[in-house]
Amino acid sequence: MLKAGIKKELMLFTRGFRLWGILILVLGLTISYPALYKMVEYMDDMMGQMSELTGEAAVSTGLGDTLTTLYGADMGYVGFLTGVSALVGAGLLVIMLVLMATAGGEQKKRSVIIPNCSGLTAAGYVLPKFAVYPLMTVIVMFGGVFVAGGVSNLLFGGGAVTINDMLFNGVCAAAYGLFLICLYFMVGICTGKPGISVIIVYLGSELVNGILNGFRINKYNPYSLYFTIGSKPEDVDMTSIVLSVIVTLTLCVICLLITLMVAGLKKIDNSEGEANL
Repeated sequence: MLKAGIKKELMLFTRGFRLWGILILVLGLTISYPALYKMVEYMDDMMGQMSELTGEAAVSTGLGDTLTTLYGADMGYVGFLTGVSALVGAGLLVIMLVLMATAGGEQKKRSVIIPNCSGLTAAGYVLPKFAVYPLMTVIVMFGGVFVAGGVSNLLFGGGAVTINDMLFNGVCAAAYGLFLICLYFMVGICTGKPGISVIIVYLGSELVNGILNGFRINKYNPYSLYFTIGSKPEDVDMTSIVLSVIVTLTLCVICLLITLMVAGLKKIDNSEGEANL
């Protein structure tokens, strides 16, 4: 049953707009930000060259210098950093919106409301979702970081972003995305209201991020991975990051267990009208 459920979820995900929409989103975010900062650098250079030709004092937008000072890195790494930040921020929000129909949205339809009829158990309903979509999110986040790094190196030169930078940020982004999607599916399936679940999970996570950051609680939790995205591996405590990843994986398993428990307790009434949980 698990194998059939995974095939069904893969078919729903790959046929239609979901797969292509997420791929377009990832490529758009990870390419556009490095390209934008390359354009800023190009404009600074052009204005400097125009000043030399006219014999006037050197003129520049100053934006490039401001950004490198603000982020403490060259423009190539700034493009990579902002691309990855956009992928983790806006990207995860769009992924949750795209997956609304699978994160409990189908419970509104009588034909597939069923965790426990027509031979489909609660485990057969929940496990395929947690097998397909969190794994897809990990691949998207990890791959997106490498696309951003590759584009930055292509535009700014080979040394803009190292492979260690990409690996470190890829692991942090993938682990944080895994946690957020598992949390989203838990809330969505348990409530049967994925639209409200998007608001709860996304805005709640932003609020928790702000609170933890304000109190400087930035170790041993999934949100510490969010804080470190964009950092270089030599600038962080790797022991804290490893423990944060372990805690994150543990919380994902807890989300799965809670979802299985709630789905198993749901009762279905198809006696008349719409199916009611």
